[in-house]
Amino acid sequence: MAHSEIKLKLETLLELLQQEREMAKVLDMSGLQEIVVAKEELLSELQPQPEDIVGLEYLLKQIDQENRRNAFLLWTGLNWVRDLMGFFGKAALPQVYGDTGQSRTLSQGGRLLSGKV
Repeated sequence: MAHSEIKLKLETLLELLQQEREMAKVLDMSGLQEIVVAKEELLSELQPQPEDIVGLEYLLKQIDQENRRNAFLLWTGLNWVRDLMGFFGKAALPQVYGDTGQSRTLSQGGRLLSGKV
């Protein structure tokens, strides 16, 4: 593979990573899936040897940074969703007194089921 062809493919990969972040920010899942497919196709075609990437280190660093930014964005979003699901799943039930005078928690559904969101 020619040096110029590898450079063009790496630049395309960098653009795809930037588009991926924009799609993730606006929660466009169909667009995100299209970009993932395009990245997979591009990466399957791109099999450079170490001598083929001499002089392209700056581009590879940019790709690495964009990939890390996207990974952090998606990881943070996933943790945010997990936290929200945990919040809605927790019981929001008051402490009450039972027949023996001991306090206990009612055993009904969580926040969504109890209507105390």
